[in-house]
Amino acid sequence: MSDEVAPVAKSSDPPKNRRLRILILVTSLGLIVWSAIEIVHLERAPARALRLLRQQRPTEAETELFHYLRFHPRNPEAILLWARAVISGEVRTPREAATLAISRLQLIPENSAQAGEARMREGRLTLLILHQPALAESLLMRSIELNPNLLDSHYLLWQLFDMTERFQQSEPHFWKTYDLSDESARAERLREWYVSQFSPSASTAELDRQMGFLKSGEFPGPESDIARLEEFYSSEPDSPLIVAALAQWYLRNHQRDEALQILMRIRNRNEALQSPFYVATSVAVLLEMGKLDEAKSNLEQWPKPTEGFVYWSTAGKVFDLVDRDDAAAVSAYDRALAIWPGPAEWSLMHRKAQCLARLGKKAEAEAVRNEARRVELQMEATAHQELRAALANLDSPETSTQMIDFYESLNREQEASCWRDIRNRLSINVRLIYSNDASAPRPPVKFNDSTGLER
Repeated sequence: MSDEVAPVAKSSDPPKNRRLRILILVTSLGLIVWSAIEIVHLERAPARALRLLRQQRPTEAETELFHYLRFHPRNPEAILLWARAVISGEVRTPREAATLAISRLQLIPENSAQAGEARMREGRLTLLILHQPALAESLLMRSIELNPNLLDSHYLLWQLFDMTERFQQSEPHFWKTYDLSDESARAERLREWYVSQFSPSASTAELDRQMGFLKSGEFPGPESDIARLEEFYSSEPDSPLIVAALAQWYLRNHQRDEALQILMRIRNRNEALQSPFYVATSVAVLLEMGKLDEAKSNLEQWPKPTEGFVYWSTAGKVFDLVDRDDAAAVSAYDRALAIWPGPAEWSLMHRKAQCLARLGKKAEAEAVRNEARRVELQMEATAHQELRAALANLDSPETSTQMIDFYESLNREQEASCWRDIRNRLSINVRLIYSNDASAPRPPVKFNDSTGLER
């Protein structure tokens, strides 16, 4: 038996290699853990940014979202938040911030659930900061095609129409704004609507101040209107919409020669004739200047469809003054008077009465003439001064009653009905207050003279 001891097999893995592998493993695990932490931290960036925005810390919010968007460059929610942070910050001029925000908002595709809001935000920045209403209008119109229930889009379009001499065409956007507004805001919306139609300059005063056309303490009027329109023109000189709006202002202020000169500035006349507003303005100016044949020629180029108050009131004047076709004029005037603001257009009623008289329809002419006089009295400054004074107190049922009477006098049941709703809610609130406090003095009961019902 041999005393030799079998040799011990040597390890194929020296201690140095084992330590290296352990180090690599630990390092890899550390990197994985660190990466996981970073990913979690990154994914929470939008939530942190939202909190920072609510704390009015937009620069920090922008930084959070900047890093997030490096990895998710087309995330719609993050882009919307980032654009909000950029606009709210103070490190750039408003124009620089708007241009930058718009460039990224454009990355939100049309098939995104947030596309409507993205186009709305683009439109708002384009209007309020870049002062390009024609482009803003196309963006806002697209936003409501994508999402018909965006309150901000309809409200901005309503204001944009007022800002560009088209208050007569803003009604659809007002009613959509009204329907989408909270019940608590509806009285304010109705007041804005009244001002929009009967004092268009005053209706846009707040936005005019925000856009720099009115200084603090200044009152709206022709000066602020022309300052706004000239700025719009400098931003979009080739837009038929803006050219027509500027010409309308001159025509409204009895400067028809200047209005015609503005209309002639348009570079692409064929493109301009695709704009109903441009055609309407050109016809109005030419009629004022006695260029009747040119006015008729322009009306015949009105793009399809031929509809709405502006078209029928314009066509009626051409049939009346140029063609001397009283029957066609009466038909057109009837269609215009049936569409808002037709019920308040007493001058159009007088034109219709004259046509009826020439047709030998004396009784009808007299009835229309009487209606025109009645509406004209409703449009007198003293009547509107009383309404404006009442509208300073929306919490008074008496204000609602005055507005109901006013709109009923114009045969506008829709507005009258809305003001009745306001009055009913105020009455319910008053009853609740007094039912909870039996010791409170009761207001005197008032009765409607025509119905005897408590109001």
